[in-house]
Amino acid sequence: MARVVFGSLEELAGKVGQEIVVSDWLEVTQQRIDQFADATGDHQWIHVDVERAAPRITVWTTIAHGFLTLSLLSHFLNESLVFSEFEDGA
Repeated sequence: MARVVFGSLEELAGKVGQEIVVSDWLEVTQQRIDQFADATGDHQWIHVDVERAAPRITVWTTIAHGFLTLSLLSHFLNESLVFSEFEDGA
């Protein structure tokens, strides 16, 4: 998906209350979840134990860490928006 270009932060502020961008989908795999668990030390079974989580969770698999989901915001922002006043030409 193409990124939306804004000339300034003020231009973005003028869009309050409007949908301005929708990112592409990103599959959160079990491998990504396991790597996040390794990085944070959070190996709670609901995130990393597929066999134990499956019969207990309505989606029949593990659940991604909340902080993993939150940390992906920077990825989605980078893929979705650009501010031309801050671009360095790279």
